[in-house]
Amino acid sequence: MGLGAGRDPEGVARGLKAWWHAHHPLHSDIEVATPTRPSAGLSSETFLVEVAWRDAGQIRSQALVLRLPPPGDGLFPSYDLAAQSMVQQQLAAGSPVPVADPVALEADEQWLGAPFLLMTRVAGRVLLDHPPFLTHGWLHDASPASQQQLQQSFVDVLSTIHRQDWRNLGLASLARGCSGETHFLLGELDWWASYLDWAGDGPPVVAEAMAWCAAHRPDPEPPASLLWGDVRFGNVVFDNSFNPVGVLDWEMASIGPAELDVGWFVVMQELSVKTSGADLPGFAATSVVISDYQRRLGRELHDLRWYEAFALARGAAIMVRVAHLLARDGVDDSWLRGNPMLGQLERVVGRA
Repeated sequence: MGLGAGRDPEGVARGLKAWWHAHHPLHSDIEVATPTRPSAGLSSETFLVEVAWRDAGQIRSQALVLRLPPPGDGLFPSYDLAAQSMVQQQLAAGSPVPVADPVALEADEQWLGAPFLLMTRVAGRVLLDHPPFLTHGWLHDASPASQQQLQQSFVDVLSTIHRQDWRNLGLASLARGCSGETHFLLGELDWWASYLDWAGDGPPVVAEAMAWCAAHRPDPEPPASLLWGDVRFGNVVFDNSFNPVGVLDWEMASIGPAELDVGWFVVMQELSVKTSGADLPGFAATSVVISDYQRRLGRELHDLRWYEAFALARGAAIMVRVAHLLARDGVDDSWLRGNPMLGQLERVVGRA
């Protein structure tokens, strides 16, 4: 959800009940239980919703996920729920990638004060960042063999995403500012440089790192893939056999080299290990994970160090935005100045 208090769950329930009644006139005795929030994020606001109704004399119910733009200022300049819905709809209909099926995309703000997306709720377990799943929780308590199974199944679903034919799926519009079939990285670099300008003033090393990435852009670049965007263990629902049954959070989806996703995953996981001070005994080393991923993808990765540097720059740009949002609520930015991401960026630009 967004920073701050967020929306009133009871108000959300009332608005959703009114929307359901208007869009399902044959349903009677509609009940919407007070929505609950899953673990809090820093971007879109998400609620878990239970809707029950009577239809042709039968009591029916559905477990759903409701997603809205954040109330007030958010992490991103705009929130394109239609694009997120399109990705999930196309993948659900035409690929083996497990995603939540969109149920409704509502652009009219009269119901909840903002556009919203309703999705089926995928049953299973998720990994939490607070407390870190590397030190607490069901995966931490599982056997090394089960931890290994989860890691390998995650790599498999990531490579499956990247092997999809994004053109045939009708997802070309996800490319950031790219009108052709090449140089997707130019669009990514321009988008994130503009994002950093919008996010606000931050440590100089972040802008320096963004400029370094632009100056050292891989050319020619690897083949383009559908990109998930926020590639993390915490954005997957797993079943009891430690296999993915739902890939979540397509907010940052785009088109470009698969290395963009892999670099993000490697950097974010290494930072998680560093900040939590622990890793799981069943998790393989990064080099083994990359080798396994390449085999599943069907090609070698190129210039991965550059993509890791770009992931750090993008992650730091988002942290700059977070710092400004927190400052609005009276939280100083000392946590940002001590963030290990900045130390790694110092090495990228040759300061350390």
